[in-house]
Amino acid sequence: MAVARTVDDARDQVLPSAGALAVAGGLALVSILASGRAWVTLFHDVLESAKARLRFEAGYYLSQLTKYLPAGGVVQAASQFSLAAASGVPLGRVALAFPVSVVGTVAAGATLGAGIALAEELPTWARALALVGLAAPALLNRRFMAAVPGLARRYVRRIPAPDRLPSQRSILAYYVWALLGIGATAAAYAVLLRSLTDEANPTIVFFAFALSWTLGFLVVPLPAGIGVRELVLIAAIPEVGAGPVLAASLAHRLLGICAELVAALGSHLAARRKALPEPPAPGRLPQGPVGRP
Repeated sequence: MAVARTVDDARDQVLPSAGALAVAGGLALVSILASGRAWVTLFHDVLESAKARLRFEAGYYLSQLTKYLPAGGVVQAASQFSLAAASGVPLGRVALAFPVSVVGTVAAGATLGAGIALAEELPTWARALALVGLAAPALLNRRFMAAVPGLARRYVRRIPAPDRLPSQRSILAYYVWALLGIGATAAAYAVLLRSLTDEANPTIVFFAFALSWTLGFLVVPLPAGIGVRELVLIAAIPEVGAGPVLAASLAHRLLGICAELVAALGSHLAARRKALPEPPAPGRLPQGPVGRP
């Protein structure tokens, strides 16, 4: 339904060239794969085998498809939470890792979005506010993260103990993967918009999209940040008309959905293949309980 609606909205727009769509599609796939790897890094201490990690990652990709439903981020967060727990990871561990992933994602997006301060067309106050994003990685300190659930446990005893938080190394690894994921999807948008107009600096477009993506991520009720990203992009790159911005956004959203479908299907097939028993070596028959064929 999301694909059909996006295609229908795009019919009245001049879409990017085939070459731009191909490059952006590859970047969209890199983005979702980096996002999945980021989520896995928070559970390396409990996902001991490659089979377990593959199954866990497949659940993450599946959960991403639910953000196009009504209530968007709420449904996606619930499905990501439940599918992670269904893969065998302790529920308390997921409950603490999920907010860590939110903070890590916002920190990465704010870091990249700070580059919009280079846009001379924007007001001084907006450029100064964007620079605040450079301080966002300070939120990744594990002691700071542990203090929040520790304080909350004074009032709600059912909240898991903060000692079950991911390690500082895992938190920083998540941040790096999130930088790659958001950077790839921002680069995809820059390629698409550049195919439609040369009125904007691709570097500024890259930073503007990173900022718009982060703000759309924070507006949880909207499906995949629909509307928020486009409004921020129009405000951040005023030299480009609304038509090209919307056309590139629709193409970007369609490629993102396709990339998520490919990731979900591919990881599911890989997980099933990994779960199959290995065939016996050629020339050897399986042995019975007493060593007889």
